Amino acid sequence: MNFQFTHPYYLLLLAPALAWVIWFAWKSDVQISPWRRWVALGVRLVVLLAIVLAMAGLQWRMPVEGMNVFFVLDRSDSIPPAHQEAAKEFVNQTSKEKKLVDKAGVIVFGSEASIESSPNSRVDLQKIQAVVGTDRTDLASAIRLGTAAFPENGQKRLVLMTDGNENVGDALSAVQAARQQLGVTVDVVPMGMARANDCSVQRVLIPPKLKKGQSFEVKIFVQADQATPATVHLWRNEQHLGEQRVELSAGKNLFTFPQTLIEPGFYSYDVGVDAPGDPLPQNNRATGFATVRGEPRILIVSADPEEDKQLAAALQTSKLEISLVGVSGFPGTLAEMQSYDAIFISNVAAGDLGADRQKLLESAVRDFGVGLVCVGGDQTYAAGGYRGTPLETTLPVSMELDSKKVLPSGAVVLVMHGMEFANGNEVARECAQGVLAALGPSDEMGVVMWDGRMAERWLFELRKVKDKAGLARQIAGMNQGDLGSFQHILEMSHDALKKSTANLKHIIVFSDGDPGPPTSALMQAIVGDRITVSTVLISGHSGPDTMTQMATQGKGRYYEVKSPSELPQIFIKETAVVLKSAIYEEPFKPQLRSSSEVVRGIDAAEYPSLLGYVATTPKPRAENPLWTDKGDPLLAHWQYGLGRAVAFTSDAKAKWGKIWLNWEKYRQFWSQIGQWSLRRLENADFTAEVTVDKGQGVLSVEALDEQGNYRNFLTLQTIVVGPKGETQTNYLEQTGPGHYEARFPTKEVGSYLLNLMDMKDGKARGSQVVGASVNYSPEFSAREPNLNLLRRIAESGGGKVLDLSAPMVNPFLHERVKTFQPRDLWEWLLKFAIVLFTLDVGVRRIQIGWEEWLKATATLRRWFFFWQGVPRTPEAEESLAALLARREQVRSQQTAPTVEPRPDLFRPERPVAVPLAETEAATAPAAEPEPPAAEPPKAPAEEEATSTTSRLLEAKRRAQRRK
Repeated sequence: MNFQFTHPYYLLLLAPALAWVIWFAWKSDVQISPWRRWVALGVRLVVLLAIVLAMAGLQWRMPVEGMNVFFVLDRSDSIPPAHQEAAKEFVNQTSKEKKLVDKAGVIVFGSEASIESSPNSRVDLQKIQAVVGTDRTDLASAIRLGTAAFPENGQKRLVLMTDGNENVGDALSAVQAARQQLGVTVDVVPMGMARANDCSVQRVLIPPKLKKGQSFEVKIFVQADQATPATVHLWRNEQHLGEQRVELSAGKNLFTFPQTLIEPGFYSYDVGVDAPGDPLPQNNRATGFATVRGEPRILIVSADPEEDKQLAAALQTSKLEISLVGVSGFPGTLAEMQSYDAIFISNVAAGDLGADRQKLLESAVRDFGVGLVCVGGDQTYAAGGYRGTPLETTLPVSMELDSKKVLPSGAVVLVMHGMEFANGNEVARECAQGVLAALGPSDEMGVVMWDGRMAERWLFELRKVKDKAGLARQIAGMNQGDLGSFQHILEMSHDALKKSTANLKHIIVFSDGDPGPPTSALMQAIVGDRITVSTVLISGHSGPDTMTQMATQGKGRYYEVKSPSELPQIFIKETAVVLKSAIYEEPFKPQLRSSSEVVRGIDAAEYPSLLGYVATTPKPRAENPLWTDKGDPLLAHWQYGLGRAVAFTSDAKAKWGKIWLNWEKYRQFWSQIGQWSLRRLENADFTAEVTVDKGQGVLSVEALDEQGNYRNFLTLQTIVVGPKGETQTNYLEQTGPGHYEARFPTKEVGSYLLNLMDMKDGKARGSQVVGASVNYSPEFSAREPNLNLLRRIAESGGGKVLDLSAPMVNPFLHERVKTFQPRDLWEWLLKFAIVLFTLDVGVRRIQIGWEEWLKATATLRRWFFFWQGVPRTPEAEESLAALLARREQVRSQQTAPTVEPRPDLFRPERPVAVPLAETEAATAPAAEPEPPAAEPPKAPAEEEATSTTSRLLEAKRRAQRRK
């Protein structure tokens, strides 16, 4: 049947509705002829039927020719490059044999799916342009995308070209949904091959909680395809502990390394296995974690560790374990930061830390409760480029200064040169955005560049950066060209800065060193106007001579960058040159305005003078016990997430705190700050384990009390921080007595840290840090194609298993079926019902006689009986002649004079104008008329006919006169 309904349940209304119409017509009291009554009933029934069919969504299934095929290509790391090329050839060869009405498209997938080409009649796949992640295989997402992207008409078929080793999603469920919803058939083309001589590290097992000085074993599980010699390496916190020569047997192998940890902290152990002839070295590393609890530890990161030794000594008096390192010793991972309960940074610029480590530090404070204390100096806060960074977010003070304060300002001009490396101009735009973010509203910025059309021009001239959003949009559209010479572009920069009223002026030149150097006279003029010049050389072609010379003559710094990733922090560091305007260097006495735990026991009069500080603005929720004489915060602290943060805007060494170094309460002041900032959460006594499978991590927790009884109905929460710093919060569900679980996605390769917290009344009363590691992409775990899954997909999808090397089995040609496209008819049905409803009203309300009906349908009858011709219409003259002839005939039959009509019958309806002469004649005495001749008497019938005819003729004449 070529008809269907979208809402067939409305058909149930048909029977009662028809019965009601018939009953209503039967009981009606309207007096009309029987034939009209039956016609009206029939029309009403047809109207009702049309309305019900429209409500039920009647559709006509129109036959459609053609097949739509999506080739779905696996681009994950488990597919060898040779097989990926063979897949493209398979697509091209099979598409050549399709019918003209058929269409083909291409979808590529890995960790996600993307459409390479939509279905069309012509297919020529040479180079794949779509970019997808290759570290996962998500068959389900590719099937869903292909199903959604099919055209509405025609048969639909997916051709999966993959090894079937899915590690994300559920392909079978996606195939079944596509089959049921749209009738999609699924063919599969197996790809990939079995691997041989591969060895991989399956797992590193370490006790998650250890006591100080406790001995334990690092257990390493290794899988090998065949017996082979290998070397096992062990690292602890990125320090190589040693190696061991072993003999791997085919199958699973277990090796142990005895370890003892003396210092408390959070430790990560990395394991690597080297085997000769291993085709996949990517799966030869794994990581494990362990926690050793002990006395609280504080890490001091200083721009000059030698000058901060007295600060370290002051903190050691409070029974804290102190580590003092330079900027290079700053922890590079979130796991390393877990070894410390608080971190001090002393006079460290934002550019020296870098954006990534700042994000990790923010997460350590917010998500894991690590304390942060920022000790000031001339490279910190606004002067150190903290504005707009994660450091500013974490600290209790803001770098945006009060508009009422009159402070010196800075001005910087960026000289941008086109970079001849991958994404070079994009990196340049990111650097310029970083400089813009670091500047304050009173600072000035300009960007000058070569526009690629033989002219140097300003992207935007030197101006105050009040409208950061507008300037950011201009930078985002920047596309600089390859500069020929530095001379003119530096002249433009010099002229603009010379007119500026800023106190600090700086030029940053970003180039590969190809342009010609400026003249010595120009450089002397720049320096003479108190303008400094720094240069950044990246991917240099002509050597560093020109760039080093400009930096030397311009009294600035020269940087040679090996990797584009170093550029943003260099630009932030150079921007700090013009941000020194936020520094006040003059003696002042701290003012104690409020009491807090941090300054308890120290009276206001006891604070000695300081020689300088960096101006900041306190944040609304922060506590500010100490202030400067100019109303700026000197000491501020607050709670940030699970951790605490402290800001001291002066320094703790001889430059600004020279008098403080000899102050008797110097140690008390800093030890109280250190104690207040420490991690406050008690250790939660749980047994926690994290496992990873198919893109998901599973946190399992066993909760027991001291007597070994289960702890039920706990509120457990975990914060998960991924390898790129992304965070997510999950609550654990109780799945058994004392057993709790939570799941979280693990799509990125790297380490995942989890802060497990025992919550009560919305607050954490205990915590425990656990770690998990996705050691390598699961693409390197499978050793052969999953043919079983591919066969099940083909069976469930109603398709076939094709051969990659035999394109003669064409997916366009086998099992073609006739398809239909539904066309809605409800609109036509409603229009038809409206027309019939009008006819129904006419049949019931308008009375038409038979003669009127014949006259009204005359035209229709002529159309239907066209062969009978058109009836001849009599001419007017013929009708008049016939009338006159009839009149003469009647007159000839008359035997008596015409009887005069009665005056009242033919009296004029209105007065008739009569000429005056006739009136006078009428009033004159008339001659006596002659008696009429005698006529024979008429028969009564004849006399009556004559009288009637005369009257009719006279009435006709009067009517003509009125016209």
